Amino acid sequence: MIINDQKLHMITKALDNSLRIKILYYLQENVESNVSNLMHYFATSQPNISRHLKILADANLVFSRKDGQERIYQLSDNHVSQLLDTLKTHIND
Repeated sequence: MIINDQKLHMITKALDNSLRIKILYYLQENVESNVSNLMHYFATSQPNISRHLKILADANLVFSRKDGQERIYQLSDNHVSQLLDTLKTHIND
């Protein structure tokens, strides 16, 4: 099996932070969110949330769409949700 080293690096870097993983779980549960909701939910600054979302987007774990003046974020696809479910199973065992 050939593994794309660059993609592997981006994904493992993105998952190497508990806040980023919590953002993914939040998006899994709520389907989508803007930066403001994430700031309030996680009680952190806009630059901090935006930085984490950029890392998640660069790893292709989330994507965004423009809605007026704001960006709406959601999980990239069902594979990310499956990954989160598997991770949760290991965390809770």
